[in-house]
Amino acid sequence: SFRPEKRRRIGFCRFNPKLEKLGFVMASSSTIDYEIITDPWDPKCVSACTMYYPGNEPEDTELLLEKIRGKLDERIHNHTLAEEYRIMNEQIVKSQGFDVDFSKLRYLFDFQPAFLDELYPLGKPDTGRVYFGRLAAEALEIYNKREGTGFEFVDVQKAYIYLNSGKVYFITFVAKDPLDKKTKVFQAKVIHVFCREIVHSFCRLKPNQEGTCEDEDSIAEKASVRRTKKRKHGGINIVSSC
Repeated sequence: SFRPEKRRRIGFCRFNPKLEKLGFVMASSSTIDYEIITDPWDPKCVSACTMYYPGNEPEDTELLLEKIRGKLDERIHNHTLAEEYRIMNEQIVKSQGFDVDFSKLRYLFDFQPAFLDELYPLGKPDTGRVYFGRLAAEALEIYNKREGTGFEFVDVQKAYIYLNSGKVYFITFVAKDPLDKKTKVFQAKVIHVFCREIVHSFCRLKPNQEGTCEDEDSIAEKASVRRTKKRKHGGINIVSSC
């Protein structure tokens, strides 16, 4: 299981005036930025845009897109750039950043899924699953202290990355309630400010869910199957830097 790193300053942003001025403040019961802000003048804006102008993409762009949504199929991937922009951002706003379907994308956006079972550049030498799992465990620790609960981190389900001046992570993960042994799905928004400071924006139970009796062992088994399938399919490594 993951243990939050002691050296990381969890919740430090409450006492950092520079970050507070920019709008990056740890969520409290009175200030929770669940809703997606689309105002481009707001420092917390999340509005997906294409990474490159059509026709000016690097050679490996199509390989990355295939990893994200599969092979190009003109019968499916036939939206205009304006249509895809609308489809992408409507999903982000509706799900508050946690549930986006990339399968019909023709273009590469700056809002992308993380490849959990590959090396994550900012988390070297860890995979994305370990890196985002560590962030999720930290977010859950803050949640437990605030709510007086004792949920235990189990595994990351998925994570999305919004690439801006820093990075905004939307992490969906599973945690276990030690009292009834049931698992719950959580969502955490974490901001990697300018690739230096980690700001935990909020952590919450995923809305509109019922408790599940799925145990930790079965979740671990499913994760193992996912990793095995990934190794069989192969793929390219994604390198991103600030």
